[in-house]
Amino acid sequence: MTAFGNKAFQSKKEQAQYAKTFMGRYSNLVKKNSFLYMGLPMMLSLALISVLMTNFTSLRYERRDERVKEIDEDEALKLATQKKRKVNINDEYYKLQGLMEESKDFEEKRVKRLPGESENVW
Repeated sequence: MTAFGNKAFQSKKEQAQYAKTFMGRYSNLVKKNSFLYMGLPMMLSLALISVLMTNFTSLRYERRDERVKEIDEDEALKLATQKKRKVNINDEYYKLQGLMEESKDFEEKRVKRLPGESENVW
């Protein structure tokens, strides 16, 4: 730490000129009551920004929901009158894996062992 601060020296004339400017008057007000002139405007601006951003983001998500929810009357009728099929979990699994069509004639067969090879029966 230095013995003297980093603040540049101002003569009385320069100090008087600075005190007449907007920044000089504002800095004097902040020194007198810092919360009223510095803290309160900051908190109010943050609150206002949060309200505006909430409205902005809600509008964005509402538009996205409208795009997803829009269906025709024909599609709605088709969904309402469509018969529900019975679901077999095994069939659905094989359909997803793409194994059902390939392995219709699949049959498990035991591999013949070579002479002297163990059966590996547990």
